[in-house]
Amino acid sequence: MKKILLTAAVLLAATLPAKAEVFVWQDPTYDIEVTFPDNWMRQASLDDDLRLQILAPQGMDHAACRLYVTDDGRFKDAPASANMEVSNFIFDGEQIKREIYARPDTDMVKLASYTTNAKLGRAAAVAAEVDFQKYWAGSSYPMHAMVVASQYHGQHIVMSCETLASGWGRWDSVIKGIFKSVDMPSAWAIEPNGMYRRFQDDGGVILMLNRSKNAATIR
Repeated sequence: MKKILLTAAVLLAATLPAKAEVFVWQDPTYDIEVTFPDNWMRQASLDDDLRLQILAPQGMDHAACRLYVTDDGRFKDAPASANMEVSNFIFDGEQIKREIYARPDTDMVKLASYTTNAKLGRAAAVAAEVDFQKYWAGSSYPMHAMVVASQYHGQHIVMSCETLASGWGRWDSVIKGIFKSVDMPSAWAIEPNGMYRRFQDDGGVILMLNRSKNAATIR
């Protein structure tokens, strides 16, 4: 009987999905965090604006994600309520295409979809899907990518994840999970007036009554 129970337990364990392990990366300059499967490979980059580049295991389906951040200072003083409007202004459909064209390995970029009122971490953003040709090792590959971009408190932020066009369905849920994991420090105070707590919360408040400071009242 014990052998039967042990065999059943082993078979059950074998059928359960393996627990996914993840890696939480934080940018040392901008403190932006991205969480991704720990079997994805980080790639070094000589481009200062390319803060993170990760590839799927063994380069499967050419799946990759990239995060670009440029501290250009534009619209840094715009209020939080204008973040969406500013992002819409900076990242129209043509600019999204230019962001992909800027890479040396891409051509024939076409906008497949475009939407506003998206989000990247704490930043209001635009989201788009694009199709393009990628040139690598002497060959050309049809690619599909999702791009989420925001102009957030003076920072020009573009994150993209891509795969072979034929493999997008296999990576869609993983890629969307990576996008949802993005977090960053808030650029604006939580309270409209900038106060994070009431000064009365410190307890008694002493108010001086005259210049000689020989009398006071405690509330």
